[in-house]
Amino acid sequence: MEKRELAIITLKKDAGEVYSNQIKYFLGSNININLYSFEEDNLNLLHEKLIVLSVRLKYDEISAMCSNDTQIIIPNLTFEKSSVKKISKLDEHKKVFVYNLSKSMALETITIIHKLGINIQNFIPSYPGADNILPDSIVLSPGEEILIDCHNCKIIDLGYRIIDLGCIADIAIHLDLKHLIREDLLNKFIAKVVPTSYITEKLLLSQTRLENKFDFLLASIDEGLVCISEDKIVQFYSHAAREILDVNENGMTGKYIGDYIKSFDFRQLKKESANIQKVVRVKNIDINLDIRYADICGFRGFIIKLAKFYVSEKKQAKLRAQLMNSGNVSKYNFEDIVGCSESIMESKKIAYKMAQSNSSILIIGESGTGKELFAQSIHSASYRSEGPFVAVNCSTFQEGLLQSELFGYDEGAFTGAKKGGKIGLFEMANKGTIFLDEIGEMDLNSQASLLRVIQERQIRRVGSDKVVDLDIRIVAATNRDLKKLVCEGKFRKDLFYRLNVLPLKVSPLRERVDDLFLIFESFKKNLDANFILSDEVVDIFKRYNWDGNIRELSNLAEYFSYTGKDIIEVSDLPEYILESLEQRDPCEEIAKEEKSYDKFKFKRLISDYIFVLSKMNQAYNLKQRIGRKKIYEYALEEQVFLTEQQIRSILLELQEYELVKVLSGRGGSIVTEKGRSFLKEHGK
Repeated sequence: MEKRELAIITLKKDAGEVYSNQIKYFLGSNININLYSFEEDNLNLLHEKLIVLSVRLKYDEISAMCSNDTQIIIPNLTFEKSSVKKISKLDEHKKVFVYNLSKSMALETITIIHKLGINIQNFIPSYPGADNILPDSIVLSPGEEILIDCHNCKIIDLGYRIIDLGCIADIAIHLDLKHLIREDLLNKFIAKVVPTSYITEKLLLSQTRLENKFDFLLASIDEGLVCISEDKIVQFYSHAAREILDVNENGMTGKYIGDYIKSFDFRQLKKESANIQKVVRVKNIDINLDIRYADICGFRGFIIKLAKFYVSEKKQAKLRAQLMNSGNVSKYNFEDIVGCSESIMESKKIAYKMAQSNSSILIIGESGTGKELFAQSIHSASYRSEGPFVAVNCSTFQEGLLQSELFGYDEGAFTGAKKGGKIGLFEMANKGTIFLDEIGEMDLNSQASLLRVIQERQIRRVGSDKVVDLDIRIVAATNRDLKKLVCEGKFRKDLFYRLNVLPLKVSPLRERVDDLFLIFESFKKNLDANFILSDEVVDIFKRYNWDGNIRELSNLAEYFSYTGKDIIEVSDLPEYILESLEQRDPCEEIAKEEKSYDKFKFKRLISDYIFVLSKMNQAYNLKQRIGRKKIYEYALEEQVFLTEQQIRSILLELQEYELVKVLSGRGGSIVTEKGRSFLKEHGK
């Protein structure tokens, strides 16, 4: 936007600077002010179209230097309240000389003082050459103290006179900047300066209060608003519109709207057909336009509502998530993945490139390495970032229930189905990303259904004959060897290759020790903890295996925060860490035991099978049968980390090797003699 220009002409240079600073106080950097003074003799032909002239007697002289369309404002002047206070303390019966550069200027100063309510009648004008100031007199001077020649006089310098509010308002109106005069600035000015016009002061304050309230309402609306006349000229627009269109404040005012939104032909806009909703592109950003005609309070024109398309879509996604009673949005991006090691930086680099694709991603890594963090970051970096992010843990659903959760169901699809049916997680993730965690735990029937979704990009709710088209991106994760499961017939080969289009490996914490303490410090910061680790503990951290990876590190940081210690010593470490350093890795010991039973090819740690067999053996001794729910209750009591679904998988494996017998219905399960022998040999 072109800056407006203003010329200020005064007798003395210093006075011009005072007036300039006062105008800038209200109008800021939106105006170029050029200073001229008779003292500097720098006056010649003036090009400015608006001039503030402080000396009325010079009007004809200045007018001759200007073009015919130049406007000259002769301001009313006033004093600051501190100066008026000095005058009001004078004895009203004494003679007071008022000194200025000329008789007319001295008389003008006396007139201003009277307007400000000072009742002293014995003001005597004085000026260079008058030689009328008596010894021992009181002399008032508006900034001319150094020129006064008198004997033993009390000189009161009132300072330079100040431009009145009315003049400020005139300048703002002439330059179309009146919107910049804010109520808070007016209040500060009035607190400091005595106004010469009470009516001007009140009108300005009243108008500014209304404008401020209107600005407040506009600022509270996220969408931008632009008001244009019937000839498509911008009348005003909100702060949000300014940011969306990337224009300066008041840069569009008085301009043709088509110069700023060029992708829409505003010439075709008619009031009869002004109910338009359209997506246009402005400066490489998609913008929603909503245009309506308005005829209100004498205004006839168009109201344009603007919103960035991706912002609108994000709001819609959040509303859909609320409607579905879930917070299906991603919370993390790649900046939240802490680490500087070569492996993590490479994984982030590859994952970012994968985010730009729409192909399925398979994230492979041990439990606790942050696979979901990567999944959310991929979603946040993709073009689907404004859509929902739905995370599903496949190991938490029993066989049969997973499909109804993933695909939804119609009313009456099965006993216990909700009235009206239920939307599935795949539908919930439409236009976004679905994250299938622990995909290796999915049963074969669900795998077949998932394969169809990937191939057809359609789902059918349980109990429905209608298909629903989907636009989703699938990100899966596993801590198991899917190739091995494929060879064992426990995971579909065709599904594996459908998911493994873009494989991403996340290294365990023990392989990236460089990241260990960076991540630990981030956990401390989140906990607002101030403890430090002793050198011995730092050394143990470096040597420790971190089987639980980042999740274990997070738990440890929280544990230390509750100790109340400033320095964490070796004695403060949990026992399991110290024990792991004194003997061989317990997992290695278990693995060694498993070697004697290689023929079983167990998928999990042998300790999990020992736990299940021991509980079944206890029931056997009591001549009872036991089901997976009861075993799950024992697991909760003894803090053994097994889900009910995992226990079911273990029972099926044990039955496969004839170590247990799983009965149908609610008959429970019983341990076989072979199982009792196995338990006797390997149980503890």
